[in-house]
Amino acid sequence: MVMKKITLIASLLFCTISFSQIRINEVDVDQDGTDAMEFIEILSDSPNFSLEGYIVVLYNGSDDESYKTVDLTGYVTDANGFFILGGSGVAGVDIAIGTTNTIQNGPDAIAVYQDDASNFPNGTPVTNTNLIDAIVYGTNDDDDAELLAGLDQTVQYDEDLNGNSETESIQNDGAGSFCINLPTLRDVNSCVLGTNEFQGDNFKIYPNPATNGYLYVTSKLNGAKNISVFDVLGKQVLKNKLNGERLDISSLKSGVYFLTIEQGKSSTTKKLIIK
Repeated sequence: MVMKKITLIASLLFCTISFSQIRINEVDVDQDGTDAMEFIEILSDSPNFSLEGYIVVLYNGSDDESYKTVDLTGYVTDANGFFILGGSGVAGVDIAIGTTNTIQNGPDAIAVYQDDASNFPNGTPVTNTNLIDAIVYGTNDDDDAELLAGLDQTVQYDEDLNGNSETESIQNDGAGSFCINLPTLRDVNSCVLGTNEFQGDNFKIYPNPATNGYLYVTSKLNGAKNISVFDVLGKQVLKNKLNGERLDISSLKSGVYFLTIEQGKSSTTKKLIIK
């Protein structure tokens, strides 16, 4: 099963990786009633960051094609690095993209590209070309394998994880994953250890990109970790039973890989870049 997943992702992976200063920080895609206060929060690493040349594309999971594209050219993030797209009633919204039911509930996706909006008319098939960041999400939906693979993602995040999709949002934890908690519009996200975290949050890898021939694999669980590394063609290039945290990857060449971690009943797959 893991091999099939790796092969599917790898077969669609575009090997030119962009290192970006912006990311999807929080999304609220489901609310009570007409969903008038839905939003997408972008966060930049530096304040007042120019969004010239960036676009946000919303994908429909029913056909894995785009249904809305928003051009960010001409805008900048605020003094704290935040930028908000959402319903016209959202407080302080920077770009209003509708009034009600603006963002579909899922399974769908939101992606940020460094590209021209004219290249993404409605009905554009999902692509990872010039992709900067993406999230595939749902509200108690089955995973959309095509969106996950097409956007180089391994986890579909469920806003209804706690059964409170109408009052909670999906928030970036700052370490490569997302949690579910009460919305924090234009504020620090509230990801904390607990039932609102996804299985993949049990594991962290760093540094990533790796540059010194080693990688640290940390876990919130106890016991040995079974590590497998696959190249972009799906070939296993490294296998290790790790009792500590430091993994020797000096035998691997520069490039993009997929690292799977299994520990007890928990497992995850993460993208690894070696420079």
